[in-house]
Amino acid sequence: MCFTEHNKRWDNNALQKLSQKENFPLFCGVEVETREGHLLVLGVNKNFAGITPLDELLELVKKENGVIIVAHPFRGFLLFGFADLNLQVERASQRQIYQQVEAMEILSGKATKKENDLAQKVSKKLKLKGVGGSDAHAPGEIGRCVTIFKKPVIKSEAELMAEIKKGEYEAVYWLEKNLK
Repeated sequence: MCFTEHNKRWDNNALQKLSQKENFPLFCGVEVETREGHLLVLGVNKNFAGITPLDELLELVKKENGVIIVAHPFRGFLLFGFADLNLQVERASQRQIYQQVEAMEILSGKATKKENDLAQKVSKKLKLKGVGGSDAHAPGEIGRCVTIFKKPVIKSEAELMAEIKKGEYEAVYWLEKNLK
């Protein structure tokens, strides 16, 4: 399980202790807010403030050999006046950010099925690997959408990043009963 809080990392020591206590691998990333949307970042041990310029983030992640995943790329597009559920995949695929990341969250526990479907179509068109994430804000939301890796056990953040870069995983709805 990977914890990604908005603009700040969880305390690594606390997560390590909990991981050892529960004998369950726990990792830490950060959900960075940019003008291009929310980006899940692994491998960078830093907190961020406000909206981070994309060029600065890309440089930092490259320097640290980290990983960037686009988070919930189409969540809320209905709320922002895009009433056309048939948003064209071609148009949705044109964002430059998609050329600069390792993966896209194609199943998000906080997005609607239609928003997730669009993310899946865009990632397929771009040949961009897709992950699943719960985007849990409460314990009952954990596990709505997950990423299942081919490698049965991942023991470190470095190993997690390597597996993401390899692309041997799939996003799945785990607790479909929670979908709306």
